[in-house]
Amino acid sequence: SSVPLCDLWCQIQEFKGSKCIECPDKYKSDPENETLCDLNEELQLLLNDEDITTLSPEDLTPVVCVYNDNLTSSDPLCNLWCQIQEFKGSKCIECPDKYISDPYNETLCDLNEKLQLLLNNEDITTTSLDELTPIVCEF
Repeated sequence: SSVPLCDLWCQIQEFKGSKCIECPDKYKSDPENETLCDLNEELQLLLNDEDITTLSPEDLTPVVCVYNDNLTSSDPLCNLWCQIQEFKGSKCIECPDKYISDPYNETLCDLNEKLQLLLNNEDITTTSLDELTPIVCEF
């Protein structure tokens, strides 16, 4: 079994100045424990990598968490995934606090997300106000 093998191997590594990454207990009982433990491991390696340089927040590209729609564990999955993305040049879009308590918070957060992605899309050219087509808000 890999558990006793890893246990013994990790004990030896401590004598060599290294420590094995262990999955926190809070993730072990989660329905998405395998993915959470993998993400935690990746994050711990990134946090301890001395060769990685982090970008300033304004240089990060906005992204949407790939686990947002996970029915059981979106919060812990997104928490870990979003921390990892910051090492890769991206930052997860978060819904502003001012929308959270609004009765239309889901729609407001979705629209904010779309706007943030559009604002950072270099392929989109802005149109002058004179060239815009008038429309009525659908809300």
